[in-house]
Amino acid sequence: MISSEFKYPFQKNDRSKSAQAMVEFMLALPVLVMLLYGIIEVSRLIFIFASVANASRQAARYGAGSGEPITNTTYYQDCDGIREVANRSAILTEFDEINITYDRGITSEGDQIPILDIDPNPDADTCPIGDNIIRNGDRIIVQVSASYEPILPIVNLEPLEVVSANARTFLISVPIFGSAFPTGFKAETPTPSKVATRTPDENAVSPTATATFNATYEAIRTAFPRTPTSTLPPTITFTPSITPTATRIPSATPTAINCTGKYNVAHGPLIFDDNVMSMEIFNNTGFTLSTANVYVEWNHDTGGAPSLRLNQVELDGQLWTGDLFSPSAFIEAYYPFIPQGESVLEFSFDKNYGFRDGTERIIITISTPGCTNYPVDSRN
Repeated sequence: MISSEFKYPFQKNDRSKSAQAMVEFMLALPVLVMLLYGIIEVSRLIFIFASVANASRQAARYGAGSGEPITNTTYYQDCDGIREVANRSAILTEFDEINITYDRGITSEGDQIPILDIDPNPDADTCPIGDNIIRNGDRIIVQVSASYEPILPIVNLEPLEVVSANARTFLISVPIFGSAFPTGFKAETPTPSKVATRTPDENAVSPTATATFNATYEAIRTAFPRTPTSTLPPTITFTPSITPTATRIPSATPTAINCTGKYNVAHGPLIFDDNVMSMEIFNNTGFTLSTANVYVEWNHDTGGAPSLRLNQVELDGQLWTGDLFSPSAFIEAYYPFIPQGESVLEFSFDKNYGFRDGTERIIITISTPGCTNYPVDSRN
């Protein structure tokens, strides 16, 4: 009886502590659940944001690639390929929109420079785009968007739209020219090469030795005569001939052609006058030079009125005519001669060249030996 009286107070105390802990846990459980749920939802939101940002970045990088993929379409025109690259980052979410557009970059104030008839707003989708309006330095812009909403509608929260846009500059074509300094050109010398002289054989019998032997033989035969049994052949005496000395003819020294140093090929600045872009050329070599190609870049879509087209090229009366609408081009089948002294290379367009953006450039590559691959570049 005594032991039971001592145990009862302790048993009652343990039960009260258990009940108190249960009540405290029930009070803290909603807070704990909300905290865990909040961590999960914030993690989902961050993960969706990272997926959208990575998708736009990888898609823009793919679209800015150089060359052509297997489909024989340039990367910036491969709309399906760009969207496929973006969708590879769609983990635990689905993208609502993948917009692809283009621009000419941004100004110093941060404003976008539009391309002719192309909306540069990332909310627009203008892919694919034509070849004839794209030039070096343009940008591709890929914008990806996805929606976020909580798993459980515990809180009355509207779906959030997660948007990420990324822009990349791409190159269409890169002209490659020789960079080595040309050397003077000299023809082969007309002086004939020396002919090797035959070395006499030490074992050969010289004519002098034969003549001496014959004289000794005749003296002995006269002192001791005998009846010959046969007639000896007459003795042949060799008389050496005199070889005349060859007269050396002086060779002519050819004139070297060089496009560097004092006898160089220089140029003046680019000059714009109404619809003509021109550049002076100074040929100081003293020779008429041939060309391998003529390359030109111009602001073809905003150089005045839209659609600025190249119609004519002229150098010293040598004409090329056509109708080019392109940011850059090698003038096809046009290889003019550069005369001695001063001359002017003119490019005529169909409209006034009203706006220059710094992309204008003229490169003439010379093909004359001694100046082969020497570039006359308006930027140098």
